[in-house]
Amino acid sequence: MPPATGRWLVLGAEGLLGSALATVASADPRIRAVHRAGRAQADITRTAETERLLRAVRPDVVVNAAVFTGVGPCEADPARAYEVNAVGARRVARACADAGARCVYISTDYVFDGTGPGPYDETAPPRPLLTYGLSKLAGEHETLNASPGHLVVRTAALFGPPPPGERRRAGFVEQILGRAAAGRRADVIDTLVMSPTYTADLARMVVELLAADADGGPYHVTNEGSATWYGLAHAVVSGLGLGALPRPATPGAGTAGPARPAATPLTSVRLPPRVRRLNRPWRDALAEFLREHGPDALAAARSAPPLPDAP
Repeated sequence: MPPATGRWLVLGAEGLLGSALATVASADPRIRAVHRAGRAQADITRTAETERLLRAVRPDVVVNAAVFTGVGPCEADPARAYEVNAVGARRVARACADAGARCVYISTDYVFDGTGPGPYDETAPPRPLLTYGLSKLAGEHETLNASPGHLVVRTAALFGPPPPGERRRAGFVEQILGRAAAGRRADVIDTLVMSPTYTADLARMVVELLAADADGGPYHVTNEGSATWYGLAHAVVSGLGLGALPRPATPGAGTAGPARPAATPLTSVRLPPRVRRLNRPWRDALAEFLREHGPDALAAARSAPPLPDAP
């Protein structure tokens, strides 16, 4: 029986993606129960806490969406990045293997250096440039070393409904909306290419990947197509009819922080057909997000402090 019919534990459930994964999984009639755990319930850097939680929940699936993220913060505190993204991943994956649960580790397009031709599929060799990508690649290895049946899901450029409750930082879309709502035009990098991904679509595909009892290993799960960060920002602001459209920028034109990979669009050669059928172009997904959650995203944008290192 595939694990999607059993009990799920979502780590990092207070975040943008973790919240979407828990919400989508909870609404799926095939899944018996979903337990949400944020850092207050389980600090994955503490082995005893992680093992205690797994014993209490007895999950069939553990989605590890707990992450120390942000290019700037990871470069400033690499020890913390590795402790959460790699060592924490090892603790979770090993605890899952010992408990007979399947682990899904959420990773990033930043495991690639952005210099390769065309979109990256799962056969492309990773070559991360930055601490964030390096620590996430280490987490991938730790997860799959714990069990070859575990899954690694690489994704990118997430947008989606703000999680319930107070957030510490605004995401990219919220930053852009906040500036536009205040009548300020944002300068956004127009030279970095990635794959915009709607968190609800990603969550649906992760659920279906497990329902298909997919083989272990890495999978690339994003919406179809690619864009620059400026292209995504322009589509967000224009989609809500806000007047302060962003301006394209290039590195060095008022931008700060370490250089990011130039082009990391993702594609997949491993997704089962039943999962691939759920995919759609990112512009279609963005239109649905803005139609259903635009007002909430605007409200969150006005109240949340900005990320210091957005593209």
